[in-house]
Amino acid sequence: MSPWVYLAAFAGSAVVSILLVWASIRIAHRTGMVDSPDGGRKQQQLPIPKIGGIAVAVTFTMAFLAAVAISGDPSELELLASVILPALGVAALGFIDDVRALNPWVRLIAQTVFAFIVWWAGTQVSFTRVEWLDLLITLLWIVGLTNAMNLLDNSDGLAASTTLVAAAGTGIIAALYGQFFVAGLAFALAGIALGFLWHNWAPATVYLGDAGAYFLGFLLAIVTLRLRPVGINLPWSALIPILLVLLPVVDTAFVVVRRLFEGRHPFTPGRDHLSHVLMARGLSVRGAVGVLQGVLVVSVAGAVALAVTAA
Repeated sequence: MSPWVYLAAFAGSAVVSILLVWASIRIAHRTGMVDSPDGGRKQQQLPIPKIGGIAVAVTFTMAFLAAVAISGDPSELELLASVILPALGVAALGFIDDVRALNPWVRLIAQTVFAFIVWWAGTQVSFTRVEWLDLLITLLWIVGLTNAMNLLDNSDGLAASTTLVAAAGTGIIAALYGQFFVAGLAFALAGIALGFLWHNWAPATVYLGDAGAYFLGFLLAIVTLRLRPVGINLPWSALIPILLVLLPVVDTAFVVVRRLFEGRHPFTPGRDHLSHVLMARGLSVRGAVGVLQGVLVVSVAGAVALAVTAA
């Protein structure tokens, strides 16, 4: 497939994302769907709209349906069950959590159900060749990355820029191995993240909210799982998706281990993420996000290099 098609998916999604996120900002201010400063974890100066994630979900759905229409392949509609519907379900779950805080166990069970739908519809790993164990790995990857992205959404521009870099790397690898539809979805996701970043870069004028963070994490989990780097044996093939999303994985591990050692619940909100550590050392929000994205770029480049060696 021509690189121009991927560029069109990326650029088109970015433009639509910019426009729809702008519209969501106006709607949020009119309806009161904003995140207000509390003097603690929420240190912004003014109330910030928190429904940007809804615009992100709508944009990706439009991009997905456009890709299916352009391809003209009816079989790709099967992906509707394994990608869009569960992802929108997760976004709806996050939106409910934004409006009315849900019990953590309810969130976890619901996320697991959506992840199971994805596995049942064909997005799964086969590392061990033991079905129940591969199912467990698939569920842990999807649910884990969904929540890791939500935890990473703690500084202006961090979650969106992470999605941009990780999805772009995923798209490149998918294109190398002839997975054209996966590549198209990944580049569309990268474009959507860039469009959101247009409004979310510090100082942010909109937030993802749980709806957007869940949605992006869930989709990243799906597109990385669907990579099929033929010719690379374990454990190297399993290393590729980990390198692509190394930042949210490491940030979550850092926070969980640190809080456990301090005797705190690992999933309580707090300003103790990697970005906060860097800011405590004197970096600005933009500086901290830039450093973390620099690390992720190196990690993603490693994943692409590993894929290139066997392509």
